[in-house]
Amino acid sequence: MGFSKVFLLFILGTQIAFAAPTNIDGPKSELNEKVEVSAGLPKPPAPPANPAPPPSEPQYEGIGRVDQVTRQVGGDLYLFELSKIVPLTRLEARSKVGRLKVYSVTLVTDKNDRIPVRQLQGINLDETMQPTGSENLNASIGIAGIEILAEAMGGEAALEIKAISIKEVPKLSLRTRVPEFSCKRSIDALLKDKLDPVQMWVGRAEAAAPGSVQEKFAGNQLKEQVRDFVSTLRSGGSYTTHAYLLTLMGFFVDQYNAVRAGGVAEPAYKDMLTATYDVLMIAIQNELPCRKYSSSTLIQMSVDFNNKYLAMKEGSKARPLFASMMTKVRDLAPEQYRKELSAAGLTFREADTEGAKYYKLYLAGKEEDFLKVTHRNMSAFSFVAAEQALAKEVKMMDIEQRYQLIVEYQAKYNSDMEFPQAVAARYLNILADPSVGLVWYQ
Repeated sequence: MGFSKVFLLFILGTQIAFAAPTNIDGPKSELNEKVEVSAGLPKPPAPPANPAPPPSEPQYEGIGRVDQVTRQVGGDLYLFELSKIVPLTRLEARSKVGRLKVYSVTLVTDKNDRIPVRQLQGINLDETMQPTGSENLNASIGIAGIEILAEAMGGEAALEIKAISIKEVPKLSLRTRVPEFSCKRSIDALLKDKLDPVQMWVGRAEAAAPGSVQEKFAGNQLKEQVRDFVSTLRSGGSYTTHAYLLTLMGFFVDQYNAVRAGGVAEPAYKDMLTATYDVLMIAIQNELPCRKYSSSTLIQMSVDFNNKYLAMKEGSKARPLFASMMTKVRDLAPEQYRKELSAAGLTFREADTEGAKYYKLYLAGKEEDFLKVTHRNMSAFSFVAAEQALAKEVKMMDIEQRYQLIVEYQAKYNSDMEFPQAVAARYLNILADPSVGLVWYQ
């Protein structure tokens, strides 16, 4: 290469080096900064290292209060109505006075749908505790009311509920309550009428091809009819008779099992079955004069449910749901039996006879027996009542009466599983010396 060509390449390389930045994407070179200053141009301001985040959405709070929560066993249902329908993002519950139990909190939407608030189900509150918050709620759903089932535990209690929205302040007012499921008016006939259009749209949906416009249209109409039926079933100042409730449950179970899997009728029957069961459970817990359920009634009902459950095929859609329902009804029986024992004021002999009866049923039952645990719990409640009665009656016994009882229950203590040893031991401790409390057996 000649000298002239080498000199020309050297000149071109020098021009390119001065014209181009050393780093296209990085900061300006020191040479460029000097060029800008010398040209009289101001230095551009540096961008902020951490841009400020956008302001968060404002939160508006509304507060409702129940000044005297009922002591009634099972609680009472309180409804806070919102003066204007607004979406809620969160709830907080706290005790202002005393201790209380919140069994359930339910949001009532503008379409009369009910949405359970999961993290406020079955909680205990004390005035020394911090508020208990709910999960994050769906902020796109308009809320018309808040239903709270609560009970005071042992004394006076007051409940405060805080509703939080990002739209506006929720204004809550406690409605003067008509007892839900009261004994004023039976709505059996009304429900029968409202079931007719449900069945009509079910028939049309089932006759349509899956996924067709016809099925979707029938499904939309069916949802409206089901919503109306459930709303009527839960309406205040009325009740459904026990016999008709059981008829509805059986009917909805059969229909739920029979309709096309994945069709629009399937969730409709599931919703109606669940709503009917909820009404039954609240009726049991509220113990209204027209809706009282004895322990024997609860046991018989659960046995009937169990028989229906066993008659279903293994793959039946309603089988798991119905199994849960029948088990919950069964498990309410021992507690109801305990209340009955307390009210009856049985003598030692009467209560002990009750305990022995249910203990024998417990021993006779197989491990998989549906009522085995129920019989065990009922015998335990009976023996506790007998022990309490014996502690009172022994003070009025003479020596011979006490001795004969000691002989009797010493033999039962020594028996091989025919009578619970722990119970016999407690009886013997009372009979030995109730004033000193001499302990014979541990």
